[in-house]
Amino acid sequence: MRRLTVDNSPAEIDAASRMYGQHVFKQAMPLVITIIAGFICYSLFWRRGVWLSVVGYSISPAERVMQGEAPYRDFLYNYTPGMLWLNALLMKLFGTSLVTVAAGLFVFKLATLTTLFYAARRLSSNWAALLPVGLTLFWIGYKYIFGVYPTQYSLLFALLGLIAMLRYNETERAVWLLLCGLAVGAVFVFKYNVGILLVGSGTAIIAIKEMLTMETSWRARIIAALKKAMIFWAGFAVVFLAMAAYLAHSGALGAMIDHFLHHVAAYSEERAVRPPHPKQLLPWAGLMGVAAIGAVILFFKAAKYFEAYILVVFIALAGVLVFPGRAFVVKNSALVSVAYLPIFLFVVTTVWVIVEFRKKKSEWWSSVGMLVITGFFALGIYMEVYPRADYYHLVRVLPAVFLLLLILLARITKWLELRFENRLPAPRRAALLCAAVPLALLAIIGFRESWQPEFDSALRFRENNALQIERARGMLVTRRQAEMVEDLARLIEANSTEDDYIFSFSQRGTAFHFLTGRRNPTRFVWWRSVGIRNQNREAAIEMIRNRVPRLIILQDSLKSQRIRETVAEHYTEVGAVGGLAVFSRKATTNP
Repeated sequence: MRRLTVDNSPAEIDAASRMYGQHVFKQAMPLVITIIAGFICYSLFWRRGVWLSVVGYSISPAERVMQGEAPYRDFLYNYTPGMLWLNALLMKLFGTSLVTVAAGLFVFKLATLTTLFYAARRLSSNWAALLPVGLTLFWIGYKYIFGVYPTQYSLLFALLGLIAMLRYNETERAVWLLLCGLAVGAVFVFKYNVGILLVGSGTAIIAIKEMLTMETSWRARIIAALKKAMIFWAGFAVVFLAMAAYLAHSGALGAMIDHFLHHVAAYSEERAVRPPHPKQLLPWAGLMGVAAIGAVILFFKAAKYFEAYILVVFIALAGVLVFPGRAFVVKNSALVSVAYLPIFLFVVTTVWVIVEFRKKKSEWWSSVGMLVITGFFALGIYMEVYPRADYYHLVRVLPAVFLLLLILLARITKWLELRFENRLPAPRRAALLCAAVPLALLAIIGFRESWQPEFDSALRFRENNALQIERARGMLVTRRQAEMVEDLARLIEANSTEDDYIFSFSQRGTAFHFLTGRRNPTRFVWWRSVGIRNQNREAAIEMIRNRVPRLIILQDSLKSQRIRETVAEHYTEVGAVGGLAVFSRKATTNP
């Protein structure tokens, strides 16, 4: 744009102002689209769904924090306390209700989506940055979209850490390493294992950049890498030490360390969930493989039909995915392929980086630097799914994987364009079409798995019944769940008073500590939580023998005869709802 001076006429100034305004509008449009699309999509779901066991594990203990208790010291909790601190603060400021927590999560998810856009824009172009945003909205969640999980909060800081590391790579300014460490420290406060993994990722990035791109001696390279890494570690340490100091002041630090050391080993043994068996990939991989072979043959034998063939293949595969009640094995295989997509992308990234190593050191890092940085951060975020490699955990980490997919597809598109240059009339269009097909299929699979289950056959939301109990008022659930929640809440309220102690052996029942305002006298959040020592369980059973809780909630499926006999000896059943029985303590004959 031409620079304006005092000699320019009013007409020239006006024209330049219009051009500048149009430029700003054009640059801002993708960001505006991101915010509006995210706001609309998240608005549809932010009050829908109440997963009772998650309420019991994530929100009930947040209320305990609000009441002055400390995690690990007063109750056992398997994550770092960031999510509890945040939701306790929100409820203190805006009211003790599920809607307050859901509103806070809505803000976090929208902020995370916006940050994802900024990260993608640094890796590509302004409009291409919409691709991972769109995929994230198609993969909006798996069955429980607004679940109160640590990853729903920590992902925002992980993406901020990625952006800071990319900025350091561009500018070489140490302040970005410090900011990256601070962001990773914030991740640690919400999800300690991901925080540790990202410390490793950041350290590996610094080591690779400094050790493999400098032309000095190995000693000088090691010293330079250590200096840069120490700045990154210092940022992390600021947050870590602040959290540790606060926990030490509240008498919870030693208990947290002791619990985590015991919990990690037990969790990996007892709660591991393996990914789907690789053989389930075969139907979808077979279809994609046949389609790819057909494309290669057509490219060499009848190139003028190449683009039409790609479109026909896409329509056929999309039809298999979209039409209900058919090709179940193929549809399930397509979902399984998404479970293995991150692993596939990490392998491709590794191979690409190694192949590019043939270049000069400076050229090599210029070529693969963004790929290495994004790959390590995506890997650190993705590893959160283990040892529970189920779809609930997978969908939460996909946004970071989509960033890596964006970079790889951009590079593969350029490579295809060069191969198509002398054989196709529109090589760039053909290359873009080849890249667009897997993206579109991925979006369709996401829509089928994330959006479709939320609606019935008449395209109405399944969760459309508003709860009426005070702390859940405004939350929408299915009719059956609404009846169960309100009937059980009324049963508990009729047989106890506010702030009475109650205890639930059922994971679903733990939600009613929060929903009915009744207090938990034990150190347990869930009775079946992993990594809890036997002495804690014995203390809880002894508390029942002493009839400290006013009410006990037992699930029909509880198999422990010892617990059943202990409860029956000191309590009597007053009612049952939805497979949960409520027991009230027996009257004592002692004065």
